[in-house]
Amino acid sequence: MISSQRLDSYGADRWRRMGAEKRAGLLAPLFSLHSKRSAGVGDLEDLKLAVDWCVQTGHTILQLLPMGDYYISPYSTTSLFAIEPMYMALDRLEGIAKEAAEPYIQQIRQKYPIGGKGYMNTHVKVAKLNALRNLFQLALPLECAAFSDYVADNRYWLEDYALFSALKTYYSTDCWESWEPRYRDREPAALQQFSEEQETNILFVKWVQWQLYEQLKAAKAYANASNVRLMGDLFYVSGRECSDVWARTPYFRLDLVPGVPPEPAHVKGQRWGDQPIYNWKAIIADDCELYRERLRYNAHFFDVMRIDAISLMFKMWCIPKEEPNENEGLNGFNYPGTDEEQEEQGRKLLTTMLGSTNMLLCAENLGPFCLDFIPLVRSLGIPIFSFQRWDKDWDGTEDFILPENTHPLTIHMISNQDTSVWWEWWENEAGMIERSCLTKFCMKAGRIGAELQLRELLFDEARSTATKLRWRESVDSHDKLAELLGMTKSELFVYELYREYLFSYREKEKVWAIIGLEGPIRESCDHDILSAAIRSVLSARGVWSIISILEYLCMLDIIEGDYESVRYNRPGTVGNWNWSITSPLSLEELLEESYCSKVRALVEDSVTALIQEGIL
Repeated sequence: MISSQRLDSYGADRWRRMGAEKRAGLLAPLFSLHSKRSAGVGDLEDLKLAVDWCVQTGHTILQLLPMGDYYISPYSTTSLFAIEPMYMALDRLEGIAKEAAEPYIQQIRQKYPIGGKGYMNTHVKVAKLNALRNLFQLALPLECAAFSDYVADNRYWLEDYALFSALKTYYSTDCWESWEPRYRDREPAALQQFSEEQETNILFVKWVQWQLYEQLKAAKAYANASNVRLMGDLFYVSGRECSDVWARTPYFRLDLVPGVPPEPAHVKGQRWGDQPIYNWKAIIADDCELYRERLRYNAHFFDVMRIDAISLMFKMWCIPKEEPNENEGLNGFNYPGTDEEQEEQGRKLLTTMLGSTNMLLCAENLGPFCLDFIPLVRSLGIPIFSFQRWDKDWDGTEDFILPENTHPLTIHMISNQDTSVWWEWWENEAGMIERSCLTKFCMKAGRIGAELQLRELLFDEARSTATKLRWRESVDSHDKLAELLGMTKSELFVYELYREYLFSYREKEKVWAIIGLEGPIRESCDHDILSAAIRSVLSARGVWSIISILEYLCMLDIIEGDYESVRYNRPGTVGNWNWSITSPLSLEELLEESYCSKVRALVEDSVTALIQEGIL
């Protein structure tokens, strides 16, 4: 145990069940994993090999990204409950002989090969569903007591999801808001008639979800037997094309979409697509039944649940749906409006959730707009994720918070699902600002013609890139920046650029000191630098430290070269490069001792460091 603070919190019972010792964890989304028996994409049976890798390397938490049935990204789903069908292990179906599934498995492997340097082909989802439809003809679900029990236990969401899926397949693929009123508005007689006509197809959808339920539940049991805890992701945003939005429309504001307000890095703010926002008042009025049911279902599969965008439970930046996209987040507003209302709402939602599950909850970093709520979240026993490159004193020195000074209820990471890998950050992001920041400054200050001159004056072009600028060493203070700009420190435009300067100037030097390497800073990353960065995160004093498998693949030279493309997601973009990157090696190959020993040594070194410091 590294601290008693978490045991003195609202979540003390959960921490006692989980164990309050320092843990190392692995972030490994299932689409990035595969085994020699996989078909087109990693499947739920492969999670057992991922658990084996955790055991061999000293990790006791396996963090997954959202596992929901999605259509754009894992964070844009057709259901708040249903599991993604492409993750089905076709050779592990209940009531279906492996021999019957084998021809489909071979066809999918041939058409959608995985491994090497590449990406998972999302069309594999259609291929697997087609295979499942054929295999379903061999099933006798109505004669299976376990299936009947599953359907009865999950009536809250399963009936609507199965009906919605059938309507999308056999009535119209258009957005449900465009359906004729009898289906759009859920007229009982119309839905009953359609259900009777599509009885077999609706039964198929339920059967698929039951099979996925059994496989994911088995993966959790396997993990727990190996002292590994599975972490799920309670994604915040539901897709507009979501069965729960269609079935429980009062819980959502269809006239508003989420985003974030303007900030230095995004002067127009951000708009997160056209997803609806939650109508928290209506949800709370129903005793948060929607969230309690989500937690109940997920508890079958996970020991820990990451709450995505927890800050939005306190306040949301809401943008009218009809607002032009080019305005992004400019014309939005906070909901609720006051600090008191925001704190009351967040506390109510979180305490209700905590009272509804035995899972241990953790939270995405609240970000600079919600720092005031961090003490409340931690007082409930909920640890907060911290990312090394962003973990700074934002309202003070803007320096990095040292690992030894972090709060015990912190989960340390070196990168996450929305960031570049550390190697890329070190070489092409650390100590830099976006070139567009200087352009925006010049436009605001009425000095468009001076941009080239200022770029040469303030930035080191030799150490800059096509999209980013690195500060000259001589720009070493607010006074110097103002002097070179020919402006006073008090001018707003100078202050905005100064904030960018504070966040980025000498970033490499500061991180170099944290990771503990000797000698002069090396501009190019190498395996020693990356290993030191990983080790510094693993030995940080927070409760857990979680490392992305992509970082380990870079460290082990399994991935090398074009690090800019090595990432799970590139926020603000849509394409087949997002949520699809795959490991070049199978899990069986990754389990070779030559790889495992190097990773295990890092974890063991971090434990030794904590013992020497008297933390463990």
